[in-house]
Amino acid sequence: MLMNNKFLIFGFVLIFIFGINLTGISQTQSFDSWKQFRGNNRTGVFQEKLNIEVLNKESAQLIWKKEIGAGFSELLISDKIVYTMHSEIIDSVSGFDVLAAFDASSGEELWKQNVDSMYFEIDGWGHGPRSTPAVDNLNVYCLSGNGILAAYKKDGSEMIWSYDLITDFGSVRPRWGFSTSPVIIDDKLIVEVGGTDNRGFVAFDKNSGKILWEKATAGAGYNSPIITTIEGKEQLLFVNGRNVYSYNLEGDTLWTYTLPIAGPIVMPLIFDENKIFLSSIHSGNITLQVKDGRPSELSKGFTMKNDYTTSVYHDGYIYGFHIAALRCIDAESGEVKWSQRGFGKGSFIMVDNKLIIISDKGKLAIANTNPEMYEEITSFQAIDESRSWTAPTYVNGMLYVRNHKEMACYKLN
Repeated sequence: MLMNNKFLIFGFVLIFIFGINLTGISQTQSFDSWKQFRGNNRTGVFQEKLNIEVLNKESAQLIWKKEIGAGFSELLISDKIVYTMHSEIIDSVSGFDVLAAFDASSGEELWKQNVDSMYFEIDGWGHGPRSTPAVDNLNVYCLSGNGILAAYKKDGSEMIWSYDLITDFGSVRPRWGFSTSPVIIDDKLIVEVGGTDNRGFVAFDKNSGKILWEKATAGAGYNSPIITTIEGKEQLLFVNGRNVYSYNLEGDTLWTYTLPIAGPIVMPLIFDENKIFLSSIHSGNITLQVKDGRPSELSKGFTMKNDYTTSVYHDGYIYGFHIAALRCIDAESGEVKWSQRGFGKGSFIMVDNKLIIISDKGKLAIANTNPEMYEEITSFQAIDESRSWTAPTYVNGMLYVRNHKEMACYKLN
């Protein structure tokens, strides 16, 4: 009887452990949402499987296509709803930056809110909002091109709280508009505010809007913060001008570093647990290595000059847009392995170790991460040839793309 009880207890332990493991797998392999800029982990990398057999022109099925106003915000997916920002123009000098929600299965508009007066871009790159919102279980958080930071209920029924970055923090609007995309971490919404009086970066209570901490003298730029783990320590990274700032989630400074390159727009790329790759279209790329909490320069070069699309890392190689060419370089040496033109200043994400690329003219291509050559699987014209500078979104076999005129959903699996 005692032996039977031992086996019974052992069996329950095995079931319990197995259940925990299954739960962990389920949590880490959840493919039903895309809630922040460049995905839930903000890396532009997603591990959902792609079915190679259906990746061709005939079977990339268009589910819906819908006209949309100008803007650069990504398409977020949560609870089968698409959230994004776009503009609604009234005339040549007036309009609105809009937060809107659409049915993910049909593209039908569910609601919209006028967040701010429309941002008009002065150099012809495109009007409308630049920032990508963030979504949690209750709210949607957004930033207009003119600097209104606001939280709305997910059903669009109510604005919960808002700030005017210029009025409330003394921020100066960047030449091409407020562009940073907020990050949600636990109960915090963290944003590069660019305010005066040591209010460069601010953490807000995401539900009430209360300010939790403020850090650094740093003006508003075009970079977005990222949460990552380096040397086993969770930390928040900001890149602002020539400086990299690392904080813990309570806002305590872990380290800072002054870069020899100027003004990266793209987010840091972290690989090998303690290496940070940074790139600027103006002055090339640098890799930092963090040892015992201290960053130092590991290498520097000019083989990857990212403009606005953050690169990705895969098996020792970095894939990214070098100005207007898709490129693969060796992560250690910086050696160029190949370059592929034809996409203009495009953008991309990585799904199942495949590159899903959208050209600046709306052509979509899927390619293998092959360091020896550019190896395309399929390509097709996905959206209108209007400027497409927004990275694709991929959720549960569905690919979502947009530009300044329209957005579309394709079934890939």
